[in-house]
Amino acid sequence: MAEMDRKLLTQVVCVCVFLTGQVSPAELTCETLILLSTNLTARTLALLNQTFTISNSSGLHCDLSVDGIGTCWPRSAAGVLISRPCPEQFNGIHYNTTNRVYRVCQSNGSWAPRGNYSQCTEIIVLRKSKVHYQVAVIINYLGHCISLGALLLAFTLFMRLRSIRCLRNIIHWNLISAFILRNATWFIVQLTMNPAVTESNQVWCRLMTAAYNYFHVTNFFWMFGEGCYLHTAVVLTYSTDKLRKWMFICIGWGIPFPIIVAWTFGKLYYDNEKCWFGKRAGVYTDYIYQGPMILVLLINFVFLFNIVRILMTKLRASTTSETIQYRKAVKATLVLLPLLGITYMLFFVNPGGEDEVAQIVFIYFNSILESFQGFFVSVFYCFLNSEVRSAVRKHWIRWQDRHSIRSRVVRATSLPTSPSRVFVL
Repeated sequence: MAEMDRKLLTQVVCVCVFLTGQVSPAELTCETLILLSTNLTARTLALLNQTFTISNSSGLHCDLSVDGIGTCWPRSAAGVLISRPCPEQFNGIHYNTTNRVYRVCQSNGSWAPRGNYSQCTEIIVLRKSKVHYQVAVIINYLGHCISLGALLLAFTLFMRLRSIRCLRNIIHWNLISAFILRNATWFIVQLTMNPAVTESNQVWCRLMTAAYNYFHVTNFFWMFGEGCYLHTAVVLTYSTDKLRKWMFICIGWGIPFPIIVAWTFGKLYYDNEKCWFGKRAGVYTDYIYQGPMILVLLINFVFLFNIVRILMTKLRASTTSETIQYRKAVKATLVLLPLLGITYMLFFVNPGGEDEVAQIVFIYFNSILESFQGFFVSVFYCFLNSEVRSAVRKHWIRWQDRHSIRSRVVRATSLPTSPSRVFVL
């Protein structure tokens, strides 16, 4: 460290001596000029480049200079094409420095107006990615708003339609409730946690992160409850009478709680920073809750495989209303479970790297699936549920009948009933 300090001090002295006119530009190095670009003002840099141009007027060589991107060009002979590594960062964005940038030292001893940055493709990729990330943020907010609205409507329907309350629909109702709470906490996290909050690592923001992760886990365990019920109803026929609501409440709301408590203690003792967002290298506390989520996903896929096998054989010829409901529930789960699973697994296969197309596809695909999950759940478990639609239709017909009867009563009571009232002027 002392040697680095001496080297830095030497460079600063060299700069100061140059500014006083005791050292020529030829004695400066790119390292010294980079030091200038990070420690001196833009006005001083402009003065330096002007000094280089003046001192260069009598010689056929280009003195060192720093262009607008931040690349240092060393003292070079006239008529030579010079290459330098692509800048390490530009506008705060880091990119690959293995590519090269080129600039011509012209025959008159002056640098070409611009360097050729065409091979610094990472600058372009990252700028585009930044735009796509901003669009993805808009998609996320839009998707979560639509999902939250659909979920609240579905929740209201299940609450008001008492005629369809059975164990199967109660499970749907709780799954929708879990998604509502997750979407609500997502909005709170997005609107309250800025970089200053995450860096300060306040207690309330850590609790907010824990709440969001808890509701995230409950989504998967209520989907697991859906799979358990369907597997019992289809594979273990006539065993649904033994199932009770409290069993599924324990699965959906109860089991995730100790998991998140264990994760909280893990974060508190091993990774207590940045409001418990993200992962630190070598610390695997997040697998405390991610592991059970992956496990229930795998079990649900096994359930679905077995259910489909039974449906293809034993239940194909059956046309009872209960069997039809099971079939529709299985179809909904067949669509939703892969959506949940694919969205979650995408976090483990983020393409990243230098593949621009793959990165952009991942950004949009993940944003759409993640933000519209609640909407898909509402559509398949509520809006396309034949029981819900039939109950809503009956309520609508009853409302129309009551409204029409009331209208006829009002019209009848408003008619005159005596001759004296008819002819009074």
